[in-house]
Amino acid sequence: MSNRDAERDEPMVIASASDLMSADTRRSFFGKLFAGGTVMLLPAVFAGCDDFGDDLVSVDLTGGGGGGTPAPVTGLSFDLRSDVGIFRLVHTLEHIEGAFYTAVVASGTFSSFSAAERELFVDLRDAEVIHREFLTAALGSQAIPDIRGSIDMNRLNSILSSRDSIVSTAKMLEHTGVAGLNGAGKYLQDARNLLLAGKFASVEARHAAALLDIMPTAGVNPNTAFAGDHVIDNNGRDVKLEAGAVISRVASTGLLMAGTLANPPINNAPTPAQGVPTEDFFPATL
Repeated sequence: MSNRDAERDEPMVIASASDLMSADTRRSFFGKLFAGGTVMLLPAVFAGCDDFGDDLVSVDLTGGGGGGTPAPVTGLSFDLRSDVGIFRLVHTLEHIEGAFYTAVVASGTFSSFSAAERELFVDLRDAEVIHREFLTAALGSQAIPDIRGSIDMNRLNSILSSRDSIVSTAKMLEHTGVAGLNGAGKYLQDARNLLLAGKFASVEARHAAALLDIMPTAGVNPNTAFAGDHVIDNNGRDVKLEAGAVISRVASTGLLMAGTLANPPINNAPTPAQGVPTEDFFPATL
């Protein structure tokens, strides 16, 4: 049996969200993904009242690194009255980021990046694919389907044509992810899910900071651009968006084909018992 076969046949078990956040686990997860293996998530990994069930969850990663492009997905909508619905929106963002960074690393423009930039974008790809596959497994039947077939290839290829457009798009996606998670936290009903959302936000914020470091915003001190005042409001708060604004910013990238998202995409907003909307904050320029 080859090493690749052995890696595929031996299931990987993740007992907690903290396990997934360790560097060793992330490397093993990504290796398992492209070996076509199976990852087992124990129930404690992702909790949401009774929405996720109590059984061991597994995700078959066979062919996870390749295969044909799936059919387009249409009419995606989000019921934000539950933790499951909120994480479905997070899952959608992870799908887009995973597809985008995978395309970046495979693009002809990628070879023109510096060695440090290539390392960064490979790390970004790996992290977002792991987030995507983790949520696919944890959400089970409520997971967002593979939306690679819903990517507008003309728009994607336009973005991939230059380093600046790639980095600019990456900054928008990462800051949108951070802002969306910051906005969603108050609506989550299970404290364990709030902890998980915080871990995701922390990773996305590091991504955003790294991207600001390699392409500082015009007029911002390049030595402090990674955590500049332009991404922190006057009260010292980080970027934050309500779900509707997150979806609008995703749509503004043009990466999703028309009809991928339902009209309206939010069929049920969070209830007053979950929390109340608060003012959005997002920099005019990144």
